[in-house]
Amino acid sequence: MSPRFSRTFELSLVAVIMAIYLYAAFSEAHNFVEWFIRDDAYYYFKVAQNISEGYGSTMDGINLSNGYHPLWMLVCIPIFSLARFDLILPLRVLVIVSGLISAGTGVLLFRLVKRTLSTPAAILAAVYWVFDYSIHYNVTMFGLETGLTALAMTAFLLALSNLKADSSLSSRQLLTLALLAVAMTFSRLDTVFLAFLAGAWILLRDTAMRTRLILDTGIIVFAAFVSVAMRAGLPEYFAYARSAVLFAALGLAVQIPIFYFFGFYQSTTKITNYVLRFIFASLLGSGIVASLMIGLLTSGALSGLPRSALAIYTIFVLLMTSVIRMATRSRLEKSPLDWKNIVREGVQYYGILGGALIAYMLFNKWMFGTFMPVSGQVKAWWGSLQGTTYGTPIASLAGFLGLERAEGLNAWGPVVDLIYKFAKALGLNIWIALSLLLTAAAMILFSRPHRSRRAAISMGLPLLFTASLLQMFFYNGQGYAGSKDWYWVSQMLLFTLLGALMFDLLSRPVRRLSAGNLKGTSIVWGITTLLAALYLVTFVTVIVRRMPYGTQRAGQPYLDAASFLEANTEEGALIGMTGGGNVAYFIEGRTIVNMDGLINSYDYFLALRASRADEYLAGIGLDYIFSNPDILQNAPYNGQFEEWSLKVSEFGKKDLLKYNP
Repeated sequence: MSPRFSRTFELSLVAVIMAIYLYAAFSEAHNFVEWFIRDDAYYYFKVAQNISEGYGSTMDGINLSNGYHPLWMLVCIPIFSLARFDLILPLRVLVIVSGLISAGTGVLLFRLVKRTLSTPAAILAAVYWVFDYSIHYNVTMFGLETGLTALAMTAFLLALSNLKADSSLSSRQLLTLALLAVAMTFSRLDTVFLAFLAGAWILLRDTAMRTRLILDTGIIVFAAFVSVAMRAGLPEYFAYARSAVLFAALGLAVQIPIFYFFGFYQSTTKITNYVLRFIFASLLGSGIVASLMIGLLTSGALSGLPRSALAIYTIFVLLMTSVIRMATRSRLEKSPLDWKNIVREGVQYYGILGGALIAYMLFNKWMFGTFMPVSGQVKAWWGSLQGTTYGTPIASLAGFLGLERAEGLNAWGPVVDLIYKFAKALGLNIWIALSLLLTAAAMILFSRPHRSRRAAISMGLPLLFTASLLQMFFYNGQGYAGSKDWYWVSQMLLFTLLGALMFDLLSRPVRRLSAGNLKGTSIVWGITTLLAALYLVTFVTVIVRRMPYGTQRAGQPYLDAASFLEANTEEGALIGMTGGGNVAYFIEGRTIVNMDGLINSYDYFLALRASRADEYLAGIGLDYIFSNPDILQNAPYNGQFEEWSLKVSEFGKKDLLKYNP
């Protein structure tokens, strides 16, 4: 397809997207409370407003907080400087900005897919991303950092795809790649796994080692965590979570060097003694890891680990790394590794990325008293409590692997919904349904193995898959509480790209058909047009219903809770809430203090963890608490505020308590 057609499609896509988002942006003011429905978004909005007005990085004007991802906050600050004029105006602007970000991601996805696959596949990837409602709901609509993360991640993958495999990179190219990695990381900090793995992807380009090393990393981490979870059971696994983390780290530190020195990161078409040597190398690595783990357990350095997990780990590593070798066996090295060039490029890429992260952490320590965002530390602490108001430990292997429909446990996006629908339709166990779907996908991919491998490498699918796996175990493997579906951006991108690849493979036989005047190419374009139209019409219908015009709500409060507090507290009151982001943004003449710690100070988090939050809040002069009483009785609060509080009113399921030191 001609460059002119590509430009026309990109411009048309942007025009249609912006028309839809502009329609939403100019709708009735009260609609925006139904668009930005997540409290977490209002943490950004209120802090950005306060920064723009000179109060610093704080939601309440008292406690400095870094409980956010920095790049999205930088985007929000100029937008929410408009809140001093009108609270709805910045929300309108943010809808338009979100539309631009979504359109940009769609265009970059089109370009990324079109580099290797057919134009219809590229069109469907872009259209799916911008018009699928589940993507819109989790990525774009909330007003969170997720849309910016998807844009930065897609731009990074496109830059990686454009690298020439057989040439050295200039300092300018490395600077561009490193800055894109920094932007992606600062858009959402858990993308650091992708950023660091991408360094190896860049340095080892044009080698068989690149794909094998990246996938081996994912397999070893998977084997360590899952073997412990299978033997300990869930949620009992979380008693061994730290041991599982060390297990994975030792696996990477031992197994990968052994594979390298035994020559299993080069490709060969000869299999003489290869299988026996590979089995020996795999068992040797697993044996060393097992010995080290047993030594740590015997010395008391580890609290515990089911010994049988070591055997399961060995089986996983042996079988799964063998599959990787078979899938990449036809890839021959063109030249030996140029270590001098690898070191030069590695120092530049990791120097920039690592330097930016170190500078960020030092700034946090200086400004906020802690190296990393307090919100992540709070949620990790909730997880260590093994059951709080904000979530209970994962209780099934499906949830541990991100294969449940529950909030935060659906790590693999719409694919999880497909698995459950398929299982229900055929009356199957989800594991059987998953196995059948994986088998079908493998058959499609291996129908044209050379094209599949080339496209997967060009789009960075091995890299994206392993980074997604590591990110998932970062949360699920340590029992992180309060995970949300919008965390899983890389997984959504992964399956968008994989879906484009499978559509391309399935449509290739159709394109070769010819029956009279009906060409196979026309059939493929007809299917593409129909699917794109269905996505567009469905999306427009939902947006029009969500953001209506002409409703008669003028003069009504944006939030009934904010109105209630204004009517039942005095001007200037300091009110504590266990969330409170949206109330903090809309309330007038009062100040909301966040009590769960996600957007509060590090000192408050330490006080809450030490069961001294009641004293801390008394010290800043808190006047009221507005919360569900059951929440305050359970972990992580455990009734800390009982003796200080006197109920004065109620609103729905929430009590308004006078806080009396």
